[in-house]
Amino acid sequence: MTRTLVTRRLSVSRLLPWGWLLLLPVWCLVFASPAAAQTGARCDAGDRIERVQFEGSPAFDDLTMAMSLVTHEPGILARTFGVGTRPCVDTLEVRRDALRLAVLHRQAGWFQAEVVPLLNRRKNGIRVVFQVQPGREATIADVATTGLPEAPERRRAYDARLEALTGRRFDRNQVDTVIAAVVTRLRDDGYARATLPRAEIRIDTAEAKVSLTLHFAPGPLTTIGDVHIGIRAVNGKAAWVDSSDVARLLNIEPGDRFSARAILDAQRALYRSEAFRLVLVDTVTPDSTKADSLLDLRVTVAEARTHSARLGVGWATLECGRAQARLTDRGFLGVGRRVELNLRASKLGLASPTDVASGLCSDALREDPYSADTIGVNYYVGTTLSNSRLFGLPVMPMLSVYSERRSEPFAYLRETTIGALAEFTRSFTPRLVGTVGLQYENGRTDVDPVVYCTRFGQCRPEEVVLSLFGRGIGIVSTSASYDRTNDVSNPARGYRLRGELRAGETVSEVVSTVRFYRTSGEVSSYRRALGGVIGGRVQMAAAFAPGAELVGGSPLLPQQERLFVGGQNSVRGFQQNLLGPVTYVVNNVREFTNPEGFSEVEVLPGSSFRAVPRGGTALLVGNLEYRRNFRFIAEQLQVVTFLDAGTLWETSSASFRWQDLRATPGIGLRVITPLGPFRVDIGYRPYGLRAGPALYFAGNDSETLAPIMCASPRVGNRDPRDFEDLINCPATFQPPRAGGALSRLVFHFGLGQAF
Repeated sequence: MTRTLVTRRLSVSRLLPWGWLLLLPVWCLVFASPAAAQTGARCDAGDRIERVQFEGSPAFDDLTMAMSLVTHEPGILARTFGVGTRPCVDTLEVRRDALRLAVLHRQAGWFQAEVVPLLNRRKNGIRVVFQVQPGREATIADVATTGLPEAPERRRAYDARLEALTGRRFDRNQVDTVIAAVVTRLRDDGYARATLPRAEIRIDTAEAKVSLTLHFAPGPLTTIGDVHIGIRAVNGKAAWVDSSDVARLLNIEPGDRFSARAILDAQRALYRSEAFRLVLVDTVTPDSTKADSLLDLRVTVAEARTHSARLGVGWATLECGRAQARLTDRGFLGVGRRVELNLRASKLGLASPTDVASGLCSDALREDPYSADTIGVNYYVGTTLSNSRLFGLPVMPMLSVYSERRSEPFAYLRETTIGALAEFTRSFTPRLVGTVGLQYENGRTDVDPVVYCTRFGQCRPEEVVLSLFGRGIGIVSTSASYDRTNDVSNPARGYRLRGELRAGETVSEVVSTVRFYRTSGEVSSYRRALGGVIGGRVQMAAAFAPGAELVGGSPLLPQQERLFVGGQNSVRGFQQNLLGPVTYVVNNVREFTNPEGFSEVEVLPGSSFRAVPRGGTALLVGNLEYRRNFRFIAEQLQVVTFLDAGTLWETSSASFRWQDLRATPGIGLRVITPLGPFRVDIGYRPYGLRAGPALYFAGNDSETLAPIMCASPRVGNRDPRDFEDLINCPATFQPPRAGGALSRLVFHFGLGQAF
């Protein structure tokens, strides 16, 4: 049947009375699809599908097999609550689905796989069961190759990966992937005319053995002949890009050895400049007068608009309302050079002057002293200049000049009057990226007066005020990442490695010059198992300040360079940064006079308090997560269980101890969206709050910088003089344990997986 859709222009006055007609295209799209047709078909209640099940598959999970079928089961609403219509069973399509599953298993190495479809009639409908009978697993007995050239010196042979297939299951997809990798390597090494080999497959069905013979024809080594460049302007206007600019970014000259990777890198460089909306690079066989070892290149680019503006708003657990704006000029001082103006603001609705909707913000953010309505919103104003290449080298330089205010919950507030960052990034391979950076900031780090006293030894108000003056900090950093995952935002297999090293120096009016170093590493791995995905991650980091003065057993480090643990991307059973050493500020104390005649205070039982994280100089965090799609609910929904563990300590006064690890289990949900997985995690903290020093502000107001007194409980046989030392105030205050299990739950919301 041929369907013709006729449209005509309607005025607004005619459109409104007939607005219901706008639903007609939607109705056609919904009910014209195979799934909708299966659902909307008329049949008796006993002929409708109740459930689709799979049995006996040696390799594939239910979700993978379900995606190969036309027959589908109803959703949880239709199956449980009777909302909607369950699909009718189509016996012909069920038999076809059985053949599809058989082919799926035969391609994976089970040549004799058979699938038997069963229709079990029940009171509520039909349960479709696909019974997989795989038979013997076929393995590769030997692999022979012809026509492959010798590999360059100090590089493995071209057939090394093919020979490694011997003894493995004959998975056609895996074999094809390895063959494609060999052909790609040949093309990268100059064999431009290398094609997929002619394959001879001999199968011994009795022994379930397979012998492969692959005949390659790579052709001669090829060099680049002429490079032809064509430019298409925007909307027929005069082109603003010159062919010399394209040639500079292309970085391929006549006479170069052909390399498919170099051509792909050149295409990426042209796209990365954002000066072109389309880049086509084709090989052209030259005329017969030239040698067959030459290939010409034809490069066609279509110009993009040079100016753009973007505005966005959103919400986040640790930022509340946020907004950002970006202005971009992609043709600044030539092709490949771009300049950006970035404006960002967060904690909107909570911080001044936008403190009109604090109810939209999370409880943890409202309790954070650095998110108070008197602090002001976090902001970033910066200009970034970047280039796609550095003096013709495959290095992308970037220079940013900025001013910002940013905070880390419960830890610190950093205000940068002026800052500059220069970075140089190189992609060594599509998966390996390295960066070197130079950064300088002039500003101040505002921390809780408790931290000033216990961390920096500045317990008097005049010392704290002095330390708030401008401070310069310079940092040199280098980082590298190697990503072998199949999906950046929602990985299901592969692994990822990351590492960073930072070295810096800072000077202030109170603290002398301090040189510090910080290193961190992360390993993540993902694997399909148990019908879902098991992911694991280990993080390690350490901060050093050789020769720095020790205060309370901790080296003097800038607060923003110290390490913190806990939160939505760390140990999820704790609020942000609150796993590790903490100091408590208490409000209710009793006053008494010690034998020497000095006034002292001690916290009263049941006193209200707030926790201030001290941070540390070494951390270890491990995460284990199991994610599974439950297609009977929705294919876009993942149910997650996780176990996080971590610890934080001071390397100068303590060492790692297994008993200090804090492990928190939890569950979560993921909704797969085009922007990445939206996640909700609920962590459970089985521990009570950590014991720590209790400090009391004599004016009961830490923001006025009132005198600070040690209020820790006088327990044990402690020397009374210990309680006179604020920096070493005894950690004898133990907050009361939470009343019920619900009070131990910690909720997190975010976009993207936790790792």
